[in-house]
Amino acid sequence: MRFVRRAALWPIATLLLVVWAIPPAWSHDEPANAASPQPAATHPPIPGAVTPAGHMEAHLEGPWHFQIGDNPQWADPALDDSSWSAITLGKPLSELGFDSYAGYAWYRIRINARQLQPPGESLDLLLTPHTIGQLSVFANGQEVGHTRGMTPSPSMYQSLPLEISLPPPAPDGTITIAIRSWAAPGVQISHGLLDRVDIGAHHDVTERLAIAISHRWDQQVIAGMVLSFLFLFVAALGAILYIAQRHHSEYLWLSLLCVSVFLHGIFEVFWSLELIPFSVYIPLNLYSDRIFMAVTLEFILRFTAEPKIRLTRIVQGTLLILPFAHLLGSDSFYQALSVAAEIVFLTLVISLLIRAWRRGFREAGIMLPPFFLAAIAGSIDTILSYLAANKWISDMVAFYRYHIGPIEFSNGTLGYAVFLVSLIAVILYRFVRVIQEEQRSNAEIAAARSVQAMLIPTELPSNKYFMLESAYVPVNGVGGDFFQVLPVEDGSLLVVAGDVSGKGLQAAMNASTLVGAFRNELSHEPATILQHLNNVLCGADSTSRSRDKDSVVSFATCLCARIYRDGAMEIANAGHLSPYRDGREMELPPGLPLGVIPGMTYEQVSFQLEQGQRIILLSDGVVEAQNDHGELFGFERTQQVSNESARYIAQTAKRFGQNDDITVISIYLAACQPRGVLEELAGAY
Repeated sequence: MRFVRRAALWPIATLLLVVWAIPPAWSHDEPANAASPQPAATHPPIPGAVTPAGHMEAHLEGPWHFQIGDNPQWADPALDDSSWSAITLGKPLSELGFDSYAGYAWYRIRINARQLQPPGESLDLLLTPHTIGQLSVFANGQEVGHTRGMTPSPSMYQSLPLEISLPPPAPDGTITIAIRSWAAPGVQISHGLLDRVDIGAHHDVTERLAIAISHRWDQQVIAGMVLSFLFLFVAALGAILYIAQRHHSEYLWLSLLCVSVFLHGIFEVFWSLELIPFSVYIPLNLYSDRIFMAVTLEFILRFTAEPKIRLTRIVQGTLLILPFAHLLGSDSFYQALSVAAEIVFLTLVISLLIRAWRRGFREAGIMLPPFFLAAIAGSIDTILSYLAANKWISDMVAFYRYHIGPIEFSNGTLGYAVFLVSLIAVILYRFVRVIQEEQRSNAEIAAARSVQAMLIPTELPSNKYFMLESAYVPVNGVGGDFFQVLPVEDGSLLVVAGDVSGKGLQAAMNASTLVGAFRNELSHEPATILQHLNNVLCGADSTSRSRDKDSVVSFATCLCARIYRDGAMEIANAGHLSPYRDGREMELPPGLPLGVIPGMTYEQVSFQLEQGQRIILLSDGVVEAQNDHGELFGFERTQQVSNESARYIAQTAKRFGQNDDITVISIYLAACQPRGVLEELAGAY
């Protein structure tokens, strides 16, 4: 059974190479067949191998005498261990006829040291513990060395290969080696904690130790370290992208996702190098794994702009509190919960991406395969470990390792490797696409502003009868506000003000269509003008939809008024805000906006203005101004300032909290010309 779930953090180098499975092959010569068990009292020749340099060294494969339990007397070289079980190192206990156990166990072997001890040199042992096994070595009854965690208060570490110098042999030339092994209570040991023992001259063992340490780096350190720092690089890239595009928070969460993977990988490296104990590694490993999953879900929410987030928030909260279940002390219960949580995580990741893809979000479909691999990579080790622990699959299948040269990696490594490359590719593609869209949007805004410049007159036809003032305050982007003031031959003024739905170039083009139709309109009757503008907008909208099925239906609110020199005023309204006269709202009959129903007719009403009265026409950008507390400027405040100048009204709304274009037109009746004079002038023509 594997003791620790090895969470996946792996080298990016494996991403760029073709992966092929190569069975591990090492240069250490081993005997072809294990020695058969023999009584402890006999001392057969030590199996040896002659190296190319001509030095003698041996792999002490067995038979070793093995006993579960703990007794300090078992280190005594005079102990009769003939009743102990004879075993061969490096094999699962089930193959040796043992059930799993917990706690202490002892290994003993007696060797003839004179066979391998060169003149003038000492003998050394090279011990290779199995994963978290802690060892204490005794030679002829004296302790000669131990692993880092084998202290009076033992603790579990990921034990590295250990070199031990042996004392001189007994007078008969023998050395009795006794090795005390330990793993913490609660850890079920199904594989002996002593994997391999080599003996030889000091310099030969030192060389073999260097090879063993190098193998440990290749097997457990290099992959995680390289990939961890590459994830850190991607985290920095995500932070840079977020700084460049602050309105895309998915880049920030991408950075946090990669930071969580980096920290997880560093914890793995520290554990593999015997820098932190098992009691520290396990909480770090559990929390970093669950934080990665929670952050990944948040990244997907931001990346896909998923509107329904309640279920995801519940899963995120569950993932963050799940590690506390490990404190309950039942490993099997926690493993079952972990498998269930990771299946839910995998299902949710895939479903969120599929939902976004079906909504038309193309990047979600591109991200689907790599995120599927990432979800599997983060879960496959847990699932396979769980299956192996329950004997549903073999350890070889559960913990199979791939190789590229000396570098080893697992199934989870491969999945994370593909995920990292795909993640970088998709994020960079998205970043470039967003830049291109912003460039197109900026070009569109520039074009729309040039169009809108023609919709907002810079000079108004004021005279001794009418004093005109306007204020236009655009918000970010381009809206659909427009107004025009045209003098009529009889001295009256024709005023139109409106707001087209939408933003950008399309709104500006629709507004320009209405302004062009207004300028070319032969009739000067407000109701007739609105009817004509409605038909024009309906026709333009139907033409646009026939060309682009995805185009949005456009409509426009509009107010049209004709004011005579004697103060007579004719006005018709198509869903626009009513004007104000001397601070009071003028009551107008309701009407549908332009572009809603073709052939719509509008009601026209008349008013009589007095000399010195002021008419204010404005857009909804004034009423809908909103402060930081979400409070609207509203109709009451609008009425309070409606008798002020156009510039004052616009600036007051802007300071309150502008979120739309603000347009204000002020018409002040400075003088009135009696109706009789007007009729005489008309007769002269």
